[in-house]
Amino acid sequence: MAIVQYRLDGRMLHGQVSAFGKNLNIEEFVVVNEKTANDPTQVMLLEIAALGADVDVMSPEDALDLIESGDIDDLRSMVVFKEINDVVELVKLGYKIDELVISGMYKKEGTEQVKYEASLFVSEADKEAFRYLDSQGVELSHQIAPEYPKKSVKSLVKY
Repeated sequence: MAIVQYRLDGRMLHGQVSAFGKNLNIEEFVVVNEKTANDPTQVMLLEIAALGADVDVMSPEDALDLIESGDIDDLRSMVVFKEINDVVELVKLGYKIDELVISGMYKKEGTEQVKYEASLFVSEADKEAFRYLDSQGVELSHQIAPEYPKKSVKSLVKY
């Protein structure tokens, strides 16, 4: 399979994620978030931010169908999740992810979160999602941009 990286970023595609895309020679971004998939303006903005790579925006269920169809097997792809729950949903559908790189879990108004890094704000519900993903063998890493060292989320957040 040609999926090079699974990434979580609340802003989905922006400068840092696009920089990873260029660094990894990504040809296709698969953005996973149902609400975003149903917003044509957001989809258009993501296509612009992809810097020439193709973009598919879809729900976790549709992402599973796309990945399993083999349609992206010949492309260097990055799967980008907007929310940790999008990752959980895909894994609960039976899909195996070895490593999830978290580049941005941002502060959400009205949510009690702890700031662990500049772009890593975590709630108790997020910790529960981390525990579930960990139990499914998903290694959680934190890396903002290619020039930053990758850190284990377990070493940053006690969950």
